[in-house]
Amino acid sequence: MIHSQSYTIGKFTLKTVWIFVMTLCALISTYPLIYGFLASLMTNRTFTSLGSLVIVPRNPTLQNYHVVFAMDGALKPLINSLMRSAWWTLVNCSVAVLGGYSLARYEFKAKKAILVGIIAAQVIPGVLTMMPTFIMISRLPFVGGNNWLGQGGQGLINNRLILYLPMGWGVFLWSFLFMQSVKSFPPSFEEAAEIDGYGFWSILFRIVLPMQGPILAVVAINSALGAWNDWMTPFLYINKTSETTLTAWLGTMIAQLQQFGLKDYPRVFAVATIAIIPPLGIFLGFQKFIIQGIASVGIKG
Repeated sequence: MIHSQSYTIGKFTLKTVWIFVMTLCALISTYPLIYGFLASLMTNRTFTSLGSLVIVPRNPTLQNYHVVFAMDGALKPLINSLMRSAWWTLVNCSVAVLGGYSLARYEFKAKKAILVGIIAAQVIPGVLTMMPTFIMISRLPFVGGNNWLGQGGQGLINNRLILYLPMGWGVFLWSFLFMQSVKSFPPSFEEAAEIDGYGFWSILFRIVLPMQGPILAVVAINSALGAWNDWMTPFLYINKTSETTLTAWLGTMIAQLQQFGLKDYPRVFAVATIAIIPPLGIFLGFQKFIIQGIASVGIKG
């Protein structure tokens, strides 16, 4: 009896210590977000007079958030980010479904070469292709004032179309993951539907996609987050505020803090807070589907 009580007390103590440690780690991890939000509620004069990492706004104000909804502020970059995220979610899901299903269920001559190419492309660091890609984009023939030799203009530099063009091999990686998920299910479902007179598209939308919901959710969520958080592409190719995305505009603001003049950090924190809300909401709302989708890839049927 005494041993049982000691075991219960020890287990309770261990659990309490574990909860305390995890809570402390969570506070340390989220404090930069909390700090940025609290700083965004201050004026620049109040913020620059602070001398501590623990801040409490005495007279909170929302004037820094007005820049997001101003016509000459972050409203257009915000719209561009939303449109780009929606576009790449649609493209990646379409390519993943069509490419992954074809690789999983059909046999053709170039299948092995395509799979090897998809895996090999992931080994190449993106920084190695950054400069060649920039030169290629700036020298596209008959675009941006270029002649047929790709000279005389700037190509797609400072053109919003660059936000919607494929710039890497990441889209094909989703096809590989979708293929692995489809292989985990027996083809008898599709064969039965084919016997009932279903065609390719009917089988795909009525049989395959309902069963592949978790991995499709993973593709959609990661595509949206990847497009939203991608600041390098628009930052590198677009200099106009009205044509860039919110994250790239935020990067430009941070770069400008290194110049002489007034450093408006609360304004940067306000834009950063707005920029983090969509991905944070997507992750917290759909994390269950992310776990289910990743787990489904490793299931063997």
